[in-house]
Amino acid sequence: MTISQQRSIIHLDLDAFFASVEQRDNPQYRDKPLIVGGILQKNGKLSRRGVVCSASYQARKYGIHAGMPIWEAQQKCPQAIFVPARIWYYSDASQQFFQICSDYTPFIEPLSTDEAFLDVTSCEALFGTVVEIARKIKTRIKEELYLPVSVGIASNKFLAKIATNLGKPDGFFILPDEKVVAILSTLPITELWGIGEKTAQKLNRAGIFTIKQLLLMPDIILEAILGENGPKLKLLAQGIDHSPINCSEEVKSIGREMTFPENITDRERLTKILLELSQHIGYTARKKGYSGKTITLKVRFANFKTVQKSTSLNWSTNLDDLIFQQSKELLNSINIKEPGVRLLGIKLSSLQKGKQPKQLSFLAHQDWEEKWSKLIYSVDKIQEKHGPHLIQRAALLKEASNMVKTTNGSIETGILKQDLSRPQF
Repeated sequence: MTISQQRSIIHLDLDAFFASVEQRDNPQYRDKPLIVGGILQKNGKLSRRGVVCSASYQARKYGIHAGMPIWEAQQKCPQAIFVPARIWYYSDASQQFFQICSDYTPFIEPLSTDEAFLDVTSCEALFGTVVEIARKIKTRIKEELYLPVSVGIASNKFLAKIATNLGKPDGFFILPDEKVVAILSTLPITELWGIGEKTAQKLNRAGIFTIKQLLLMPDIILEAILGENGPKLKLLAQGIDHSPINCSEEVKSIGREMTFPENITDRERLTKILLELSQHIGYTARKKGYSGKTITLKVRFANFKTVQKSTSLNWSTNLDDLIFQQSKELLNSINIKEPGVRLLGIKLSSLQKGKQPKQLSFLAHQDWEEKWSKLIYSVDKIQEKHGPHLIQRAALLKEASNMVKTTNGSIETGILKQDLSRPQF
């Protein structure tokens, strides 16, 4: 069976993105095992809490990877350099990355802050072949952003992603259709989209460990093992993937969480943190052009018990103060006991795109919301131009903001959501 020649797909992945940005901007970190993640305590030492957000390739040689607990990373590489994540800082590089991509095609599917699929089929007459376009993009990312990027080129998304993985790090790999079966046959089944740990275990019990072994397995046996997903995986194992480039994913929610270096029982301190979280969420929503009706508070205690409470408004909002007031009311309804809270988070959902003018129930006069919105947007512009710390709430001036945002200010199913490239069957 032949693979369609109709599409020219590029997959781009900024290598060890957070760590690469830190190494780019801090010469003392270059060519050293660097780990982005962890939480700094008041004494300046690294807490054993938290997980690795990003690891340089020098650190990966020791078996360190994203999601690994900090204490385990310390054991594997005691000489590693640990730095807290600066999500708001990395977002600038991410925006520049996507701007470069948009110069060559409007058909972009963001997978995360540092990864995307591009369909350049209709753009080749303007910018050259798919290979020429990919090389131009890679060169510009290196010369303008000073960041390494791995590039994969193929006739569909799945194969382009495989090509990128084969070329890492800082690679440039072309996977032509005539070599698809030969190359895929050498790979483990876990390289197929939709094969997670449980599915892999089922296939392993049947003696299937490689894509080649899966291809040789009769459809009736695959159906017995995996149900209707068996034949789908077999098509993917042949390199057949007709999934389109999804240029715009609907954003479902905007959230932010903090994990603390020490447990907190002080309700006043938790309230200040809610204010800081609310500011991040409100700003992100305004920047993306969204407002939301549902506000959810997430509290995780020291024993890892997690409580979530939500409230819904009759109107949509992206104003910091309203998000904060609703979150504060939810927090007041939760009993905070010893040994305290280790994580606090807020999520804005039931989102609507564009401006949603609504009169709030507590307005003293009709244009109060509009005036407040103008003030907030003015503050946004000042902070974007001069930095986020030029204007701060008085309540936050004494609050040491040395806590790591563990969810990277996640936007679910938006460009900040991780690993959207591997649909699960």
